[in-house]
Amino acid sequence: SYLIHDLGLDWRSGAAWFESQLIDFDPASNYGNWLYIAGRGNDPRPFRKFNTKMQLERYDPDNSYVNTWLN
Repeated sequence: SYLIHDLGLDWRSGAAWFESQLIDFDPASNYGNWLYIAGRGNDPRPFRKFNTKMQLERYDPDNSYVNTWLN
């Protein structure tokens, strides 16, 4: 969701990266989930956006995770 809706990147780049990382890659599951989040495919709702601000406040209030990976 963040990759697509916040960063504005094409869902296919995320799907391709996941494909390269997964040892149990399944095209139907991978592309189906990416299409679902992107609002494409059989159930097209345009804004399935993960609320990153709420998740950050709830699960990483001191920004330790963010600082580990982004600093």
